[in-house]
Amino acid sequence: MRFLHLINKYLMITAVLSSLPSLLQAEGILYGKDIKDQASRFFKEIGITGEILTSDKRAFFNCTEDLEFSPHIQNDWRTLRVKCTSQNWQSILRTSALAPNEELDKKYDMQSLSKVVSVVSNMSKGQVIGEEDLALVAMPNQNVFAGFRKIEDLIGRKVTSNIAKGTILKARHVQFRMNVNKSDTVVVILGNRKLSITTYGIALASGQKGDLITVENIKSKKTFKAIVIDEKKVTPLTNM
Repeated sequence: MRFLHLINKYLMITAVLSSLPSLLQAEGILYGKDIKDQASRFFKEIGITGEILTSDKRAFFNCTEDLEFSPHIQNDWRTLRVKCTSQNWQSILRTSALAPNEELDKKYDMQSLSKVVSVVSNMSKGQVIGEEDLALVAMPNQNVFAGFRKIEDLIGRKVTSNIAKGTILKARHVQFRMNVNKSDTVVVILGNRKLSITTYGIALASGQKGDLITVENIKSKKTFKAIVIDEKKVTPLTNM
């Protein structure tokens, strides 16, 4: 009787194990290679040389959205936190990245570096950027193409997608910003540095610095062409 019980138990275990691959496939699996591919794109984006040190065949829980990557220890990419928000899991993995500043010191001298704006924490799509979210970091010149050089150029703008801590911000990461929006009340400046007169108008179109837009004088209601010279500031091309 005991022998038959053991045989039945063995057959049950065998059946479960044989069905496990199909069950896992139905639930979805993320393999080491999938994570390495995503991490590789992320490292390229932020200018880090390295890859995750894990087997391509290692299995992880599935994730229905892009993974989030951040250093396990601040500014040290040798250990990477891999996080899936949608399925609420995370894993700490080792990478081949060098110690902080070691790679820069090894490959570049300070004359080949430039400072660009980076985010200091993860940011969500639609989040408004504040000064506390940004920092200037030194990067090799070939990695800062199209990056922002001034923090003030980004304050108040919204991010267009989820952004991981340490990302170097580029134009595609933030919403297009107008210095003047249609229907804004703008300061109209006439004259030069020695003598200038200011009045107010209503912008009839949106524009960035240097753009030509149409403005309506608040008092006279006359319209005129003006060049956007700063935030909500224009200078007229014609008589008002």
